[in-house]
Amino acid sequence: MSTKRIALRTISLFFALLIGATAISCGSDGTPETTTAANTSEQTTAVDDSRVQDNLPDLDLEGQTINILIRDEMAYEFNTEQTGELMDDVVYERNQSVSERFNVNINYISAPGNWANKDTYQSLINTAVMANDNVYDIVTGQSNIIIPLAVQGMFYDCANSQYIDYSKPYWKDGFFENVKINDRVYVLGGDFAISMLSASNVIFFNKDLMDEYQIEYPYDLVRNGTWTVDKFLEMVEIATNDLNGDGIMDENDLFGFCGYNNSINPFFYGSELSYMTEGEDGKRVIDFPNEKAIDLFDKFSAFCKSDNFCDASKAYSSTPQLELEMSRTFANNNHLMIGMKLEFITELRDMNSDFGVVPYPKYDEAQEDYHVSILRTFTVASIPLSASDYETGCLILEAFASDGYNNIIPAYYEVALKDKYSRDDGTIEMLDIISGATWFDFADAFSTDLGISDYFSGYVMAGQSNLVSAFESQRTSLQTKLDKLYESFEE
Repeated sequence: MSTKRIALRTISLFFALLIGATAISCGSDGTPETTTAANTSEQTTAVDDSRVQDNLPDLDLEGQTINILIRDEMAYEFNTEQTGELMDDVVYERNQSVSERFNVNINYISAPGNWANKDTYQSLINTAVMANDNVYDIVTGQSNIIIPLAVQGMFYDCANSQYIDYSKPYWKDGFFENVKINDRVYVLGGDFAISMLSASNVIFFNKDLMDEYQIEYPYDLVRNGTWTVDKFLEMVEIATNDLNGDGIMDENDLFGFCGYNNSINPFFYGSELSYMTEGEDGKRVIDFPNEKAIDLFDKFSAFCKSDNFCDASKAYSSTPQLELEMSRTFANNNHLMIGMKLEFITELRDMNSDFGVVPYPKYDEAQEDYHVSILRTFTVASIPLSASDYETGCLILEAFASDGYNNIIPAYYEVALKDKYSRDDGTIEMLDIISGATWFDFADAFSTDLGISDYFSGYVMAGQSNLVSAFESQRTSLQTKLDKLYESFEE
């Protein structure tokens, strides 16, 4: 187990103490009331012991202004006011703390930055760099929008920054391993942004339906290492039911699993599969398919054709409305399980039936660890070449990530554990496993340039029948794209 994963286990102590110290109940007006345990001093000591200190020096930047580009849709990750809401307040306090610590003014510049605004958002950064305009000291954004700009040479190489300490648990080591090419790191991913956790791909399950169909909750399976693809497929088949007996599976019936392409791909990464591996010279080489991949593809090709699967992309409208519809129908007991980002837990707060959350299953019991992929909407950060001071930007991001790990991530756990989750003894443990099992893939990180990361969902949902021949028809094109990607990092 890596040192970072051990550190994440240490953090779970903090979460347990946090929840144990605060008993949540509702007053007559429905407002949460908190009762703090009497032994405050002992718990404070335990919490402080779980913090991870950064190694940043004491610097006075003399009131320098740091301009940070953020996207409107995720502005709450960075730019908030004190509102009395926990997440708003901890982000606000992070900004104030960093500003005072280094005597800097942090100025946020916000613009629409979702996939629909990809070209405009990229243009803001491209224009600044090409004109050598230092309007941004740091740029943040959706990973599959920012990483392609790294390929174009827009950013500072942070690999050897004097301030970024990659050994710290607030930086995702798996992320750096998969965005580093030729020992260069142009994009940072870590706990400076809550979406590194909230965009995790997870499976929600309906406890009431599992009770009705006498299916065991997956919690013990996860703990015992027996939560596998075969077990998942077995469960969803048991629960699938043509409730009205009309011979047609539709919104009036019960599906074992509901999802769309972004719900299917995590089964591939959860099975510890990749399209490429690292060769002897450190470069990635195409290493696909193998026997394990063929078996998984065959199983899910059959699954996606079966009544056990509700294809949300056909049943509902486009994303993000699609995910809201999945949340609604899950809450209405139409699905035993759904696959979505962790952040959609907020859409289930009013669900009458009880529910739980688990990581995606392993391929089999021989696989040592669970692997939780993160949807490519999570936030990353880079230092544009037009910035006035590259290392100052790295300094601020290191401080942001450190504070995020110690304060903002724990606050997110507390928010997630309220309401329904406050009654679920397995939640802290499952969220800790999910956080500690973060898994990144090289082909997924460079999805825009390689165009292969969604191959699994595209293949199995299309009902193709021969993986080897289907992939071989794309191998030459993929190799050309891979060679071009490495060439872009050699210049």
